[in-house]
Amino acid sequence: MPIAIPQSHGLPRIGHMLGLTIDPMAVMQQLHRQFPQIVEVAVPPHTFFVVTDPTLIEEVLVTKQKHFHKDGFLKHHASALFGNGLLSSDGDFWLRQRRMAQPAFHRQRITEYSEIIIAKTAVALAALPHNQPVDILATMMELTLTIVAETLFGAITPRQLHTIGQALHDAMAYFANDPLRDIAASITKLPLHDAKNAAYATAIQALDTVIDEIIADRMSHPSDATDLLGMFLAARDDDDQPMSHTQLRDECKTLFLAGHETTALTLTWSIWLLLRHPDCLQTMQRELTQVIGDRLPNMADIPNLVYTEQVIREAMHLYPPAYTIARSCIADVTIGDYVIPAGKDVTLSQYAMHRDPRWYDQPDAFIPTRWSESFKAQLPKYAYFPFGGGPRLCIGQQFALIEATLILAMVVRHGDWQLIPWQRVVPLTAITLRPKRGVMVQIHRRA
Repeated sequence: MPIAIPQSHGLPRIGHMLGLTIDPMAVMQQLHRQFPQIVEVAVPPHTFFVVTDPTLIEEVLVTKQKHFHKDGFLKHHASALFGNGLLSSDGDFWLRQRRMAQPAFHRQRITEYSEIIIAKTAVALAALPHNQPVDILATMMELTLTIVAETLFGAITPRQLHTIGQALHDAMAYFANDPLRDIAASITKLPLHDAKNAAYATAIQALDTVIDEIIADRMSHPSDATDLLGMFLAARDDDDQPMSHTQLRDECKTLFLAGHETTALTLTWSIWLLLRHPDCLQTMQRELTQVIGDRLPNMADIPNLVYTEQVIREAMHLYPPAYTIARSCIADVTIGDYVIPAGKDVTLSQYAMHRDPRWYDQPDAFIPTRWSESFKAQLPKYAYFPFGGGPRLCIGQQFALIEATLILAMVVRHGDWQLIPWQRVVPLTAITLRPKRGVMVQIHRRA
């Protein structure tokens, strides 16, 4: 017999709307503490489910994933940005697109990409000023965008790269948590025609225009390029028809964003955490001296950079760039002992799960060495899922981890880094989890 799902009603008349608007991650952590498996959360006039147990999360993402589609947010509120790309599409169409993109992320291709990663990082670090404030978030965003542009889409012009970077930045700002605006939208149920909307529309237009240029240029100069754009252009469906121009654009926009945003954020949070914990920074420096010495890192070093990998894993434990996953139930389904009705949304919070004391000692502390092989072996699989899971596991997971490891190693070896004092670094919940005002640092030449 199914068990009734417990409910959390929140405040009279408004439920959890205010809390989820002002500090959604605090609400999610509270729900995890109060309800160990699942809870129905009220946001009048609707409710949705939050799954708080790793085994039940595995059912949603893996064993019963066919009962769930992507949630409506990406389809309805972010459709101009993502269209019907890999991040937002579903069913057979998504599977077709995923299979076409997969070869670009095979291990051999990533090995080839590593040379570009190292070269671009060396150039970016050499250009940074010494003894002056630097926003490491902006630096990592620019660097990873440059890398994804060359590895997945071939050579594009500096003007095009700048336009894409600025447009993606402006578009993502639209989704940043804005309590007063979001509450007004929830109450009125109407779109808000304000400056934020206008800036978003301008950003999407600029992004569409420059990606149209890139596609048109590649089509007018056919080549044997085996990058991702070349694969998409060469792809044919069962009727021997090429991908539509709109679909090409959607996939390019999605992969430009997904291919650089999350890695840049992982690096930014890693650097900030290391600079706040000098003992951890020194441990990583000793490892780099032992493994790399005075040379540049390479792919062969990756297995030996154990502590560096632990730092990155721990940064994603505390500040997962993809901090929540939502699904819409398309048919009644039982997970565990609970029935999820068709039409209901289900939320899975990486941020709250990663800080759940049931699975982690000192869950809010930065402890890279917690990621020993024995700890990973006993941790429930979906108590840690920064890249999602199941068939929709992030297609670029291995690429991102290798890229982050190589870049972080080069950053730490570049000089003596210091945080600018008195700054307040706080997470901002948008589509991704980013530092609200960036992270300001100074670099000093190492003697």
